[in-house]
Amino acid sequence: MHYIRFLKVPRLIRTGKDQRTLVAKVTITTDLGESFLASNVAIEALLEDPAGVPVPTTRPTRYTWDGKNGMRSLEVSIALPKRCTGLVKMSVRPVDRKYAVDTFQDALGTSGHGGIAAVRSIEIAVESNNAAAPLAERRFITGSGAISIWEETGESIARHIWDAGLVLSAYISQLSQHLKTPSTIPTSLPRLPELEALLAKPDLNILELGAGCGIVGLTFAHSLPNISKITLTDLPEAEEILSRNINFNLPPSSSSSKPTLSHQVLNWSSPLPSNISSSTWDLILVADCTYNPDVVPDLVETLTRVRGGWVGAGRGGLVLLAMKVRHESELVFFELMGRSGWVVRERCVVRLLVLGWEEEGDGDGDGDGEEGGQEIEVFVFGSGSGFEDGGEVR
Repeated sequence: MHYIRFLKVPRLIRTGKDQRTLVAKVTITTDLGESFLASNVAIEALLEDPAGVPVPTTRPTRYTWDGKNGMRSLEVSIALPKRCTGLVKMSVRPVDRKYAVDTFQDALGTSGHGGIAAVRSIEIAVESNNAAAPLAERRFITGSGAISIWEETGESIARHIWDAGLVLSAYISQLSQHLKTPSTIPTSLPRLPELEALLAKPDLNILELGAGCGIVGLTFAHSLPNISKITLTDLPEAEEILSRNINFNLPPSSSSSKPTLSHQVLNWSSPLPSNISSSTWDLILVADCTYNPDVVPDLVETLTRVRGGWVGAGRGGLVLLAMKVRHESELVFFELMGRSGWVVRERCVVRLLVLGWEEEGDGDGDGDGEEGGQEIEVFVFGSGSGFEDGGEVR
């Protein structure tokens, strides 16, 4: 998966007496920005109104991302109509819709191609001379509407969408449409029967650790009408973006199944907040949180503390973990989970296609040119016996 990002957010400049142009600088990288798109693709900049609808009197401006020659950034612009007023935003997306990641289904690789996620700026007043605020929006159509996730455009990796979080969100969005009739689950969707059974129960209480910008927790809130309460947690620096995304994606007030949706600070190296420790959670969500082995012991300890509430209430719960292994040191997580009495109850793999790997091979160096990508692994942890020698999967 690749993501179009704003290196410089859109700003208005005058290019003539009565002509104004919206200008930005973009790049196309993987989720953490560790590698650039190495293929050539056409992208286009569009002028949109605040609702995300293209301004009818403008045409997209098209460019070529020259990844094969090592392109790292690209300036894009679009001229405003002379009579344009009010608020506008810039959207940048791939021209060829086979690369589009407009829906959660697209994120699961149903097109057979690696995807490129489009980006939208925040609104900017046409009458101003200011640049847009350092925020970017990604919008995904789901089985129950759409979710808009705001990211910060700075250097922080904590407040961006990461691959495992996106794939887990897409998986749950698709799975939720079939929970009442499991026999209709598409064969292309990996099965996790124990998780499916839990998600079908009423009045679920769900806790997310390391929520980042909140895409996973918000997807659960939108996809499952049987959630009673869902709390998204992270460090203080994620509070602002979490608050924005929760407020932006609140279910309609008229919804009879509207869950209690909130966020709060939870530091894994500190004792659990009293409202967390005193609650009984049916499911704990963890996505893209094992990349830093230095904090993994605190993560495992936090999970184990939350499990204490299950024991006290005489009921069990599950941990749903999604990860993309980036280095071998991440595997210490499984060792520490085993020592703390956790076992893997279920596991599945979702293949994430990466544009360029299809053209250049599968990354194994054998030159066979087979379709390639990366693996997002999804684990369900719980207490009791696991599925491979007591839950050992590595």
